[in-house]
Amino acid sequence: MHFCTIKLTIRQICLLSIIALLSCGDNKTSIPVMPVSMQLNLVGADVALQSLGAYKTYTKVSTGLEALGFGGILVIHAYDDSYYAFDLACPYEVQSTVRVEVQSDLSAKCPQCGSRYRIIDGTGWRIEGPSEEKLKQYHVYPSGNYLYITY
Repeated sequence: MHFCTIKLTIRQICLLSIIALLSCGDNKTSIPVMPVSMQLNLVGADVALQSLGAYKTYTKVSTGLEALGFGGILVIHAYDDSYYAFDLACPYEVQSTVRVEVQSDLSAKCPQCGSRYRIIDGTGWRIEGPSEEKLKQYHVYPSGNYLYITY
């Protein structure tokens, strides 16, 4: 029987450890993986998002190239002047039609189970309710007057 010997440098071991740690974070979610692709124009149709604390929900595609995840997308301009995007589906209910609703305190609440989630700080963490997960989060890439949202 022949065995292969693998030799790793300390740098390679550290790199592999970092990759393993990053892949085992709090990103687990009950929300199914669905395509996400949006382009928002901050000087056009989505100009209202320029204000801190502004948010907008998207539940219908406007072009054939858009994809809105499982339950639609919630975009918020947080107080740290960053943009964050979350799937609107409640991770406790796991139904595309049961969508969280933004509250006056800029949290998001599920109308079905009552779980509330922190969105103004960009985390999506559960504040209260039966859900044990945070909202599913998507990547937001600002570029000039546009925001690009992907999974």
